[in-house]
Amino acid sequence: MSTRTHLFHPALWLLALALFFHAPPAPAESRIPLTFGILPVIDTLPFLVGVEKGFFAGEGIDLKIFSFSSALERDTALQSGRIDGYFGDLLNTLLLVNSGRSLTIVSTVFHTRPDQRMFALLASPKSGITSIAQAGTGQVALSKASVAEYVLDRMLAHAGVDPRGVKKTEIRAIPIRYQMLMADKIKLAVLPEPLVTQAESQGARVIADDRALDMPLTVFAFNKALLEKHPDVAVRFLRAYRRAVESVNRQPDAFKGLLAEKTQLPPSIRGVFRVPTFPASEKPTARDVEEVSDWLLRNRLIAKPVSFGSVVMQ
Repeated sequence: MSTRTHLFHPALWLLALALFFHAPPAPAESRIPLTFGILPVIDTLPFLVGVEKGFFAGEGIDLKIFSFSSALERDTALQSGRIDGYFGDLLNTLLLVNSGRSLTIVSTVFHTRPDQRMFALLASPKSGITSIAQAGTGQVALSKASVAEYVLDRMLAHAGVDPRGVKKTEIRAIPIRYQMLMADKIKLAVLPEPLVTQAESQGARVIADDRALDMPLTVFAFNKALLEKHPDVAVRFLRAYRRAVESVNRQPDAFKGLLAEKTQLPPSIRGVFRVPTFPASEKPTARDVEEVSDWLLRNRLIAKPVSFGSVVMQ
C-alpha cells in the first residue's frame, strides 16, 4: 500500500511560521509633519495629554510643538510660517483671517459651561464692589480687542449693564493685571482661570463670570495650505484629540501634575483647583462666528463681516 505524502513537512511548517512572524509590516500611513503653537493655559491640557500618551503619533502625525508666552508671539510665528496650526481664541482667529491669514478652524477646544467658569470679572479685596451693576464706578483692567474684552461685554450685557458705560483700562500682561488687582491699585479686572480661583482665595470677589454665556472660547486652527496638502490631517488630529479629551474627563486628577508643569496653575491652589470638563470635539456654529464678527464690527476692529464658511472647516 502506498504511503500518502504529507501536505506540509514539519520543517516547511516551521519555515512558514518564521516567515509569517518576521514578514515586513504593511506599509504605514504616510506621516504628516505638523508644527503647532500653543499657550501655557489650562485649555491646552487635553492636547498635552494627547502628546504625552502618543495619541497624535499613533495617528501618523509628527508634532513639533512651540509654546509661546503670549498670543502676539504665537501670531508672529504663524505669520512668518514657523507654525502650521495653533491653539487660540475664536476672536483672535477671526481677526487673523480678516487681516489676510489663510486659516481654517477645525474644532472648538473649550466652550463655556454652566457648571464651571473660565473667565470672570473680579473686584479687588478692598474695593467694596459687590455686584456687576457697580462696574461703571471704576475702571476695568483687561486686554483690549481681545477675548477678555469680548467676554466682559457679554457678561455685562447678560446682566443688563450697558458695556458702553464701563471704562476699560489696558493692562495686557495678565500677571501684572492680577498683581495690581490684589494690591488694590485697580478695582476691577477680567482674569482667566486658574488665576480667578487664586484671586478669590486671597480675598478678591467674583462679581460675574462666563458660565451662562453659551459661547466657544478657544479653537484649533490650521493653515489652509496644510489642509490642502494633507486632506486627512484634521480627521487624524481630531481623532487623537478626542481620545485625549476622554482620558482627561475620565480621570481629571490624574493629570494635575501635567497641568501644573505645563500651564499657569499656581502651586498654592493645586489642591483645590478642579480640572475642567472638556467638550467633545465639535465645530463652532454659524451663530458663534456671527456673534464674534458682529462684536468686532461694532468695535471697529474689522471693516466687513467674517463669514462662517470662510473660516470654519466644512
